[in-house]
Amino acid sequence: MNSIKKTIALFCIIIITTSLTLFCTMNNKSSEERVKASFDQELLKLQSTVDDKLLKAVTKKNEAQIKTAFLESRAQYKRLEYYMEYFFPTTAVLINGAPIDEIELGENLIENPTGFQVMEELIYDIPTAENRNELLNEVKKMQLNLQRVARYNEQYTITNAQLFDAMRLELFRITSLGITGFDTPTALQSLPEAAAALEGIKNVITNYDDEKLVNSLKDAVGFLHDNSDFNSFNRLDFMTNHLQPIAVQLDHLRTQLKIPTASSGSALNDNTTSLFQKNAFNIDKFVSNHTEYISNDKIALGKQLFNSNVLSNGGNRSCASCHHENKAFTDGLVTAQGIVNNKALLRNTPTLMYSGLQRAFFYDLKAGSLEDQALDVVHHKEEMDGSLEQAAVRINNSKSYNTALSKAFKDPKGMASPWRIQHVLAAYIRSLSPFSSRVDKYMQGDKKQLNAQEKEGFNLFMGKAKCGTCHFAPLFNGTQAPLFQKSEAEVLGVPGKPDTSNAVIDKDLGRYDLNPYPQYKYAFKTTSLRNIAKTAPYMHNGVYKTLEEVLDFYNRGGGTGIGIQLDNQTLSADPLQLTPKETKSIIAFLKALDDQ
Repeated sequence: MNSIKKTIALFCIIIITTSLTLFCTMNNKSSEERVKASFDQELLKLQSTVDDKLLKAVTKKNEAQIKTAFLESRAQYKRLEYYMEYFFPTTAVLINGAPIDEIELGENLIENPTGFQVMEELIYDIPTAENRNELLNEVKKMQLNLQRVARYNEQYTITNAQLFDAMRLELFRITSLGITGFDTPTALQSLPEAAAALEGIKNVITNYDDEKLVNSLKDAVGFLHDNSDFNSFNRLDFMTNHLQPIAVQLDHLRTQLKIPTASSGSALNDNTTSLFQKNAFNIDKFVSNHTEYISNDKIALGKQLFNSNVLSNGGNRSCASCHHENKAFTDGLVTAQGIVNNKALLRNTPTLMYSGLQRAFFYDLKAGSLEDQALDVVHHKEEMDGSLEQAAVRINNSKSYNTALSKAFKDPKGMASPWRIQHVLAAYIRSLSPFSSRVDKYMQGDKKQLNAQEKEGFNLFMGKAKCGTCHFAPLFNGTQAPLFQKSEAEVLGVPGKPDTSNAVIDKDLGRYDLNPYPQYKYAFKTTSLRNIAKTAPYMHNGVYKTLEEVLDFYNRGGGTGIGIQLDNQTLSADPLQLTPKETKSIIAFLKALDDQ
């Protein structure tokens, strides 16, 4: 008996000693080491859910279990999203990227999508032998990608600066994408998944002893759980009362702990705490080399050249001829007028406002920079019919231009060149992003700026109407937060005439004319909706005169809803079921995006 007691006592001592050792080991670890270890454990949970639940359910073809396991798997992924997206962005695309083909133009390569969003489309479609085999293949690819993350993380050394930046960007991702239904358009799980993403951040903050911030995160998660209806969820209140204050608290904690900011791949300034704050963006992060950095002298010279006829060889047209400042730099015409006999050109004149915060230009994305855009327009025979070489000669014969060039480029000679002309024009256009609308002022704290109808319109835009899943806040264009690294195009099915049934697709093939991939047929850039009340008519061909017509087109399901059948339409073909009152509220919100 004594022997048994001694054995039990020895066993207890071993357990206690082991537990204390583990506890001390964890306590001796730095905060970032503890977070990394916690990520490893959470990643194991995700792998276990995929392996033991999702794979088994798909193998057994149990439809109810498939949906349950899928939702559990992606909720667990969301708890890790801050870390995955920051440290393993390439693999994150394979795990939860958009379900569209990625085309590498330079390499003539098409990457087929994979991951949770592809699974969702398969799971919520009518089950067939073919798509269930495809789903099984997707689950197996997911297993491999998660194994890859586990191997990568073993080799990583992370810093506190990176972790705080990752959490900051995740808050912006939730703001712009997470609560809009962007990556769960069918299952509509964006609100519980946003809660899971915030729980992931909360788990990190527990390592930094900030009870107030932990409680704020708990309150935000509670708000999501208590207000779980996708269509009625008050996104505006959630952003201003929860997400933005949490971001400020997070930055305060970082400062308190004397943790520096990290220079990440985002185009936001490294200390930005709200997507809507003044000077949130670092405009220089939208250009590719240091010679293109903006300056007041470059802006002033660019504005002067923009409004001058000196760039056209006939001396009869300027950039301002088609881009009128009082119309948010559009011209109010259905399509632009050419230089010869005012011939109507193919496409509508787009606004230049906020163009500097895009990654590609023209409706077909043919230009990769504003400098390239200026080159194309000046040399276009039907637009300006100019020559930058000849314009440089004319400019160099002007003393006033020589002086301005000298100041802009810190060059005593002050001589123009084609590149310098392109660059100062681009600098001026990059300056046209004031963020001075009533929406911006509301988000910055002035709650008197928006009325009840405009607030409802914002919530509909970001929720039920699904506008925010393509026109991403805060730019409300196709440049996606929180990194702002790519400008997107969509296939909407825009008609040639404003018919509402049996319509015919517009003849313009869009991106397909330049790059003849089937996916690009009738694809056009997603433009900014800021100042949209000033930029009628709408669409690439100016087919719609009013915002009411535009909303009716989307409400019907785009081209599909008016009789146009396109295999590659990227806009959901499902009607939005917006009421006339809801449509008016969305339009009221859009008008509140006009700069003041």
